[in-house]
Amino acid sequence: MKNIFPLLLIFIYPATGKAQQKKVYDLVKDFGAKADGKTDCYFAFKQCAKALSDAGGGTLNIPKGMYYIGQYKIANGPQKNNVTDIVFKNCTKLIIKANGSTILLNGNFIRTNDYSIPNETYRYSYKTTVAPFMFKNCSNVLLENVSIDGGVRSMKKDAVAEGECSGVIVDDADDEKYSSSNINITNVTSSYFATDGFIIRSSGKNINIINCTAKYNGRQGLSIVKGKSILVNNCVFDSTGFTGAYGWHAPGAGVDVENEFGKGNLQDVVIKNCQMRSNKGFQIVTTISSENVKIDSCFIADLTYGFGEGLNGVGMYSLNSTLCNSIIFATIQVDLADQQYKGELVQTFKNNIIYSGNRAMVSSDFARPCTISDNIIIMLPKAIVGEYFPYIQNYNCIFNNNIIMMHAGKMAIVSGQVSSLVQYVKEAKNNVWLMNGYEKEKKLKSSYFYTTAFNGTRSFGNQYFPDNAIIKSAKIAAFKILPDSKVAAVTAYPLFTAYTQSRYNKLYLKQASAIRNMLASSLK
Repeated sequence: MKNIFPLLLIFIYPATGKAQQKKVYDLVKDFGAKADGKTDCYFAFKQCAKALSDAGGGTLNIPKGMYYIGQYKIANGPQKNNVTDIVFKNCTKLIIKANGSTILLNGNFIRTNDYSIPNETYRYSYKTTVAPFMFKNCSNVLLENVSIDGGVRSMKKDAVAEGECSGVIVDDADDEKYSSSNINITNVTSSYFATDGFIIRSSGKNINIINCTAKYNGRQGLSIVKGKSILVNNCVFDSTGFTGAYGWHAPGAGVDVENEFGKGNLQDVVIKNCQMRSNKGFQIVTTISSENVKIDSCFIADLTYGFGEGLNGVGMYSLNSTLCNSIIFATIQVDLADQQYKGELVQTFKNNIIYSGNRAMVSSDFARPCTISDNIIIMLPKAIVGEYFPYIQNYNCIFNNNIIMMHAGKMAIVSGQVSSLVQYVKEAKNNVWLMNGYEKEKKLKSSYFYTTAFNGTRSFGNQYFPDNAIIKSAKIAAFKILPDSKVAAVTAYPLFTAYTQSRYNKLYLKQASAIRNMLASSLK
């Protein structure tokens, strides 16, 4: 018996072999973490990530509480340490249940000006926070019910570039053989990181971010730079660039869909039922190297709730993409000089309600193929005087079936001048041009309404206006009068004066649909 006992131990507890390793782990019981908000749990997280990675997956239970990660990374220099991100690697089925826990990272250090890269003007720091959840070459992953605080409120920096102080990262960039697919991140809040709340850099597909929040991050709420079939649903991206004393890093967007890995490496992204508000840069931007992006049923508001420039609103340049069914308090930038595109894939902006005290939509001189149709575009009171509303000068643009509601407060100041541009477009048909506040604005005489410049438009159809003399003198070939009864019925809908919304309200989209149906018989 004395000789057999060691053999039994070897049989029951083999030294190696994933098939025999434990598949369910507890961060506290198995790895000694303490949920007291002050004990450094870095090594507990590292050990649990290694155990699950070695096992090829499994389940990690994180008992509810607050877990502090006191270590931070110093990649080089005299203070170099061996601290790394918490990496889950080569897992084929991984479940992380955090049970509503909070993970707090130590940001109490200075990101010092340490080094430069040849031919670059930026300076860089060796110091960054630990990423508490990084997934490499993983599939069938679920991360749920956790709030992560990146500690940026206690962080300082010299004049340095952003580095990577981020929260949740799907990262296949290290090895071309890595591929992460079927990743589900749900009910996760990732805030107060010096760079991004979430990053997707996947060589695989089916990455889902559901019911998540990113607020007060330094560079981006969410960066999507590589991957296919990505769904972002029912999420909030708020106040990027507002971290306190630390400041921010450009571009400061709520969501950035930006292909960094070459043609075909980022496509089929759906961003739906999301809120993007009060971010320092774009609320959402999609770059020209990205493909097939759909923004659907979202609430989007710039820092001024509609008075900002397009660079603080929506910048949608990705190929063959759509922005639809959304409520937007911002200007939409359809094209930029450094994002020129002259191909045949059409950008579509459809069924949106756009409130703006600036330009509402800008598509100017860069020949971007786009269709702008069935939108309701509403000028806010006290709109900026010197801007056209909208500003469309694009010979590859179709501008059809839109309702444009000006505001009398602006027209009283610039009465008789050109106030809207739909110039040189491919097609402009069946647009309705109205005005809010006309009866209340005493300065506005009945002979002054507003004038839209349509010169250069190649295919011109009916344009519908109320009965005002200044429009008749504009010599618009397809000028049509919209009966007063129809004008009154349309302007009675509350959406036209709903200037103070704070979240997505389906009621207004239903009103927009009802208005289009009501006008359908008149616009023939």
